[in-house]
Amino acid sequence: MALKIMNRQKIVEIDMRAVRRLVNAVLEEYGRADSDLTILFTDDTFLRKLNLEFRGIDKTTDVLSFAMMEGDGSVGPSEAETILGDVMISVERASVQARRYKKPVGHEILKLAAHGVLHLIGFDHASTDERKRMRRIENRHIQTVLDRT
Repeated sequence: MALKIMNRQKIVEIDMRAVRRLVNAVLEEYGRADSDLTILFTDDTFLRKLNLEFRGIDKTTDVLSFAMMEGDGSVGPSEAETILGDVMISVERASVQARRYKKPVGHEILKLAAHGVLHLIGFDHASTDERKRMRRIENRHIQTVLDRT
């Protein structure tokens, strides 16, 4: 697996080892441990531009995932499907949300990383049940990573 993490912001110091552990755990759980992906930590301005360009929504967002393959998260990849895609996270938005939810910003960053990776694997949150399922998975992996730090 090749996990590339890029930090293009100076707002928050990010625990890259915790992010790496979380991403590896999520990928392993879903049989995607050999997958390649990139995570970019950036700002609201960049995510707003991407959100407008790719989704037609002219406002910032916390996380965007750009999957190389579409899927439902239920089957393992073929060798040609090892590149999952890219996850873009606004650290500015994560900071605002962390204050709103009364959580450390590191917790919110891990939540967004898990959320983005789950989207790459094929999860969606169009239904309430799927949203709850994603939240349970995110929280479980965040807690496991935080327990190890």
